[in-house]
Amino acid sequence: MTDGPPRYTRSVLVLVLVLVGVLASLLFAGCGSAAQLPRAHAKAALGVSATHVTVMTPEGRERSYVLYVPTGGPRRKPLVLVFHGAEGTAEQTTQETDFVQVAAQSGSVVAFLQGYEDTWNEGAGHTPAEVAHVDDVAFTSAVLSQIEARYPIDRTRVAATGFSNGALLTELLGCRLASRLTLVAPVAGPLPVSVSPSCRPARPISVLEMHGTADQSIPYGGGPFPGVGGGTTVLSAPATAARWASLDRCTRHGQTADRAQATIVTTYSACRAHAVVQLRSLQGAGHGWPSNVGELVAGFLQQHPGAPAA
Repeated sequence: MTDGPPRYTRSVLVLVLVLVGVLASLLFAGCGSAAQLPRAHAKAALGVSATHVTVMTPEGRERSYVLYVPTGGPRRKPLVLVFHGAEGTAEQTTQETDFVQVAAQSGSVVAFLQGYEDTWNEGAGHTPAEVAHVDDVAFTSAVLSQIEARYPIDRTRVAATGFSNGALLTELLGCRLASRLTLVAPVAGPLPVSVSPSCRPARPISVLEMHGTADQSIPYGGGPFPGVGGGTTVLSAPATAARWASLDRCTRHGQTADRAQATIVTTYSACRAHAVVQLRSLQGAGHGWPSNVGELVAGFLQQHPGAPAA
């Protein structure tokens, strides 16, 4: 009889352990299923839908971009075009920035364009895109036409923003596509020295320059820098803002400190056609997207709409 109770206890214990194991398996299986789709759930919660889109450029190349369209917001929606840095991708940039979250809040459409071999032909360097004679201005124009044909876009609020190599392209777009854009917002990519003299925007365009003062990749103070394909030489961030202010014929200029963001803000106003040029000097910041870049671009577009894009 002494063997009875222990056998009974062991049987119960085994049964309990089996049940716990089954419950644990179900629980972790449920957690695993949820963990596989966090981004999809987040996008659904934000009220935006993501679409991978292709477009044929005038040069006969099929190019692609990732498009986010909010389900709500104003009837006529602002549009933001985003250009990744060299060796980056459109997909990575959706995760590295707050543009998608801000799109859901502001009701703006956001397109993340994909570069040729992860680079852009910004008209100044020797990236793979430049070597292949890719026309990224034409690509941008084709994307604009496609989006404007499919969605109700507020043509007084159309922005192009980019980082590093993408910022240099954004500078070029300001020179070449001012008739279709109302704002360019380059991040860590001033005007190339070779592009500045020939920059002749078709009309005044607002500019929001952002650059870290401790940037070791593309210097805030300007000059040559090594980059993909050999780099190029750029104006300083302050000289770039001054150049755009000259092109827009701005007559006022002031400076303030945004202590909360550790930023010195230089603003040129009283420009032609209500354009505004602003430089945000990010004190002590290096080479990267500001964490609130989407918020900054959306806020600038809201405060400074341009004349309707052509």
